[in-house]
Amino acid sequence: MKERKTPRLWEALPWIWLAAAWAGAVAFTALWGRTCLDSDMASEMVLASQLNREGGILSTNWYYSTELRVFCEQLLFKVGLMIFPDNWHLARVLAQAVLLAALAGSYLFFARGVGLRGSGAWGAAALMCPFGFWYLFHGIFGGFYLPHMILLLLSLGLALRLVRAKTLPRALGTGALLAAVCGAAGLNGVRLIMNLYLPLVLTALVLLWLGARDAGFARSAVRRELRLTGASLLMLAASGAGYLVNTAVLARNHHFSAQEQRTWLEMSFEKLADTWLDFLSLFGYPLDSSVFEIGGQTSTIALFSVSGVLGAFGIVLAGAVAVSLVRLLVRHRELSFEQNTVVFLLAAILVVDGMIFAWTHGKQEVNASHWLPVVPLAFAVLQMEGETEHFRLPHARRWLASAFAACVLLCSAGTVDHFLNHTPRARKGMTEVCGWLMEQGYSQGIATFWNSNVLTELSNGEIEMWTVGNLETPYPQTWLQSTAHDAFPEGPVFVLLYGGETALDLPYASADGSDVVYRDGNGFVILAYDSVEPLVRALEGV
Repeated sequence: MKERKTPRLWEALPWIWLAAAWAGAVAFTALWGRTCLDSDMASEMVLASQLNREGGILSTNWYYSTELRVFCEQLLFKVGLMIFPDNWHLARVLAQAVLLAALAGSYLFFARGVGLRGSGAWGAAALMCPFGFWYLFHGIFGGFYLPHMILLLLSLGLALRLVRAKTLPRALGTGALLAAVCGAAGLNGVRLIMNLYLPLVLTALVLLWLGARDAGFARSAVRRELRLTGASLLMLAASGAGYLVNTAVLARNHHFSAQEQRTWLEMSFEKLADTWLDFLSLFGYPLDSSVFEIGGQTSTIALFSVSGVLGAFGIVLAGAVAVSLVRLLVRHRELSFEQNTVVFLLAAILVVDGMIFAWTHGKQEVNASHWLPVVPLAFAVLQMEGETEHFRLPHARRWLASAFAACVLLCSAGTVDHFLNHTPRARKGMTEVCGWLMEQGYSQGIATFWNSNVLTELSNGEIEMWTVGNLETPYPQTWLQSTAHDAFPEGPVFVLLYGGETALDLPYASADGSDVVYRDGNGFVILAYDSVEPLVRALEGV
């Protein structure tokens, strides 16, 4: 009786971890979502509010950033604001909870298609944990990359099902759904074309050649490989069509700064190795080449600190990913067709994206976060290695699964500890500033980007912020705000200064400081005016 209970408990363990990790991820946003919020994240909520007023899923009256993403988190923020119109924080918590649940569901869908035991619950649970800085910042909390990960997993899961479809109606239905998902991914921009669709074509061609070589180039022996090749070309065509609509149709009447103008750099294998190390750093290593470049962060992580010690487990996790990929490539003849597809795909992605990231240059610099959509495939590779490797020790697979979970949890603890103590881009004391402004009845303000949209979300939309490029010549910035903000607000307005901005010699500021209405120990200063006339006169004098 005891022997029967143990396997059942072991089978339930990853599902328990999955549920607990999802709840913990949602709790992070609920507990620290306001104090860790920055204007980049808040801009999506401000956009969602505008979309609710206008209707639709895109706005021609909004300045987007470097890409026009159609199917992203602002759609869930729209729903959240419909349910909680007066509490934007709860709207964010609800949207993030749904987004994380969708990520877990899409990973289970993909893993079942690959044939992983327990539908890949171990990997799904790991994806609910903030195991690395970028994944916490742009995934668990920020949510920016989660829609891309979901679309990647759905695409690959549907492709594997299309390959083994046994009837024409099932093949047609699956193919149509696959084309729709890939088209949606293309509407979001070029990202998944690089991260999945182009590397998958290369993967299919490699598997086709290997299969044909081993079968003496008999066509009947490579039907799956031929189907995968056809499916990958369908995916590339559908995503390309979506991307063409994005750049040739939507770009005509929507405002965003296209980032396609990338140029080739010199071929450097040192840079290529650096991009691969950035990928491995995602799994809990405390630093990568650009972590502290964001938000002016300059701190380092001491080795003998909580974050430093726990971050060392990220080396173990990254090493396990690298070793697993190599071992599976060496043992590819022992694997199923679906498993080989994922293994060779991850290798192809590392080559294709590695060269793009290392050997091209554009408006937006590449950092480790650009690898985030690929992370779920790494967890699948880890589980495949654990399931297919030849172990002599009894219960070795259970010990390895336990070690995997322990590494993920320890890395997560270290990441959260450092993140909360050195939150990038968020301003300490911003919630107090927002509370004071609301108590005083202010509803219109002007600030530079990192002090702007965040106030609108913290005030539940009661304070409308105009973003300017700088405070000395405060022209409205064409970046993540309404196009209506090309014109300054009418009526009373405040100007929010922070840090070094408080030392600027502003042409509209009074010499005696009579326009200063707020100053605190966190570096915030607020100037107040009955109208924007002082700012307009300053601009006319430029």
